Amino acid sequence: MQIIITEWALNSYLELKGEQVFSSSEYQNLIRPDVLRLKKFPHDTKFKQGKFWSVAQDNRSGLIIPNGYKMKWHQIGNGLIQLRLTIGVFADQCFLCEAYVKGNEKQERRKLAKFKTYLKMIRLNRYTIRGKLT
Repeated sequence: MQIIITEWALNSYLELKGEQVFSSSEYQNLIRPDVLRLKKFPHDTKFKQGKFWSVAQDNRSGLIIPNGYKMKWHQIGNGLIQLRLTIGVFADQCFLCEAYVKGNEKQERRKLAKFKTYLKMIRLNRYTIRGKLT
């Protein structure tokens, strides 16, 4: 599985890093290794853990968002926040879309609405690649 860093993902990472949501150590020792697990998707056993990985679901309708997934981390950073990373999976490619701090229900709905737009843009080949993880 190829891991593609979209411009949306890079921008959100830089924003969270600038806000010091997570430490460099947490990124290097927890977040990055977990993201690299996508190379073995869906065969890595961690993808069977609901607290770490789930399909993305529209909060309003309850419907599953096609090709959409969320990677989840709990108790991250000094503020002990919940971090989310939305990921679009298409054939043999994983597109990192946006990382964010899980907040209230309204914020979660907005993030998932944006995620649906990102997935649509990926389907239309209207995205910018900022890197690939190897």
